[in-house]
Amino acid sequence: MKKKLNRIIVLVASLTLFATACSNFKAPVGSDSKEHFESSRTVANSDIDQLIEEFKTHFISGISSDRKAEIKIVQENLLKYLIEATNSDDSYKIKIYNDATNYFNKIYPVLLANIRAEKKGENTFTRIVSAPIWTLKEELTFLNAEVEKLPKPKLKVDLLEGLKMVSPFYKNLAADKKAAMAANYDKAAEKLLGAEFNLHPTFPELESVVEFAGSEDEKILKIVSIVESKLKKHELSIRNIGSEIAKSGQVDMKNTQIRLVVKFMDYYFNKLPDDVIKTIMSELVTAGPKMTQETVINTVFQNTGPGLGKVLQQIGKEKGVGEEFSKIMAILESSGKPVPIHLVREVVRTDLGGFEIKSITEKPLGTGTIAQVNKAILVHEDVEKVVAMRLLKPGVAQRCKEDIAILRRFVPDNEKIFLQEGFQDIKVMGTLIDSVEKFLDDEVDLSLAVERQLKADEVYTRSVKVSANPKYHMLEMKVPEVYIPPKGKSNLHIQEFVTGGVKFSELTDVGAKKIVAEEMLRMWFEEALFRSGYLNADLHQGNFRIVLIEEDNKIKVLLYDFGLSSTLTREDQRAFILLGAGAYLKSPATITDGLMASMNSKDTAIRATLMKDIEAELKKNPGKQAEEWVAWCVQKNYFVSDKLGAFARGSLLLKQLPESIGETEMFKDVVVKSAVKNLVHSIVDRTYNYPLTKIDLVKLGAIGARNSCVELFKSFFKK
Repeated sequence: MKKKLNRIIVLVASLTLFATACSNFKAPVGSDSKEHFESSRTVANSDIDQLIEEFKTHFISGISSDRKAEIKIVQENLLKYLIEATNSDDSYKIKIYNDATNYFNKIYPVLLANIRAEKKGENTFTRIVSAPIWTLKEELTFLNAEVEKLPKPKLKVDLLEGLKMVSPFYKNLAADKKAAMAANYDKAAEKLLGAEFNLHPTFPELESVVEFAGSEDEKILKIVSIVESKLKKHELSIRNIGSEIAKSGQVDMKNTQIRLVVKFMDYYFNKLPDDVIKTIMSELVTAGPKMTQETVINTVFQNTGPGLGKVLQQIGKEKGVGEEFSKIMAILESSGKPVPIHLVREVVRTDLGGFEIKSITEKPLGTGTIAQVNKAILVHEDVEKVVAMRLLKPGVAQRCKEDIAILRRFVPDNEKIFLQEGFQDIKVMGTLIDSVEKFLDDEVDLSLAVERQLKADEVYTRSVKVSANPKYHMLEMKVPEVYIPPKGKSNLHIQEFVTGGVKFSELTDVGAKKIVAEEMLRMWFEEALFRSGYLNADLHQGNFRIVLIEEDNKIKVLLYDFGLSSTLTREDQRAFILLGAGAYLKSPATITDGLMASMNSKDTAIRATLMKDIEAELKKNPGKQAEEWVAWCVQKNYFVSDKLGAFARGSLLLKQLPESIGETEMFKDVVVKSAVKNLVHSIVDRTYNYPLTKIDLVKLGAIGARNSCVELFKSFFKK
């Protein structure tokens, strides 16, 4: 009967004992296969020989899937050390090798003890853990700390020792036997890693290391250099991911904007530090062969800085980028890289805000590009309360600064190329980066987030009577309670934990949907344009949930996440009303009035320039809608206040609510009614400060507006 040597492990690094002494190969099939192996191997007369014999014996008799999984964990962890050693100076490569040696020597006795326990029929095993996914450096720090808790091994094994011991075996094989073994080795490695990530040294490369006459350190450097060369092509694919996406045919390269995005991504990834690229490579390589294209893109983007994500998210929403590209960019919104629980606890432990956190759940409630939310127990005024604890991701503030530095260099470094390829609005990118920088600065300031939520609670929390609906009589808006840090500034944003409810899209009661959409629009527009000026620019469906309480005839709307919120001044409010009216009336003068208000300027030269530019645009695009005019003003850098861009984003998100249930006129109707209602208020109550001046109203009336709202403006003014 033909015998095969059972597969033990493929340690792709090939600098571990498992990779060399107990490799993932099958002996050549044939009656003499066992004799070939035995005659080629050194007699087991040393401690290391005996260790190898024990592993081989256990594997020949078979081990469980649990033990095989543990071997795979060790293998992947050691592979992380190997990747970290690449693209660094020689001394660092040697250091990482020594760390890997220490890890291996501490962990192999645990692995062996678990196998022995299993063979004896025992049911108690020591857990072997994977490195929690974060940055590659942090993962190795975690592994080094984990194995320091373990006792010193009785037998220390040098990771190159295995190469020396098995070298007589594969070195002396006949050519056909060696070729068969090499094929099996490659096949096993491909099964583990996939054909895309073939980092394992080939048999000839292993032989070259064994036969190399240099020192031990030189052999280590030789092995690392082999893996470096194999990583290089994968690194280049990541560095040029924009071009890779373009080559895949998923995006329309005839689109000028798409070509700009491709160039932008290539530039950004080529400026990323080696540490980030190595982290990406580590995750791709250890994820195994069954990675979809979406998974690969997700892995790549999850490890980039928040600046890139925000820029691409914004571009992905623009018209003309194409459905496929929008899908790719949607990945950035649907996922964030979770912070491992040990780092979450460290953030809490070192926080200076004075919160007393008793416990934290391991699985996050949600993860974004900048922050993460975990459920926790807070001791507040001697009472334990369940809270939602939001924390900045470790290192994210520095990543924001690094991203902005890269983004700032993009336009000047590529200006000539853009002009050659026909890109006319280069300053659009500069304007976009300005807004991204402001957003990132605000997002990493959690004390600002607390202030904004307190304001949101003040203006949004309310109960409203519902009419013309037999099922629901009351709609209640609620902003969760936020907790103030006892000792001042904190890196934690802690709020009341509110459960239940569904997203707007998941609500099956169409009547309830209509009530929610209408009241959300009314609340948002009245507060932003006619009352306090407060607006949340990010009220998408993921940031509020709905609870139907039928026994009380009540709809409850729970509002979350006020990071993208601000407060409009009276001039901001006036600017938007005039811009919207001018867009409807196709009046360059009214649009110009709005822009002059946003600039708080009366300069006649500026006004003349604006009028000329707007008249030319209106002639070219006579059907331009209000939101399109806003986008045009942003691109032309005509909005001095970044709050106006936030208003535009927020209104477009809210507009999606009624449109999703076929209520195409609700958006306009609510805005018109709000304007009229508040105009009446200004006439009845002389102390009310309506955003538009009487001169504005006279001008609008004089244009002969066809809009019923403007007609009412005119008629009320006459009264």
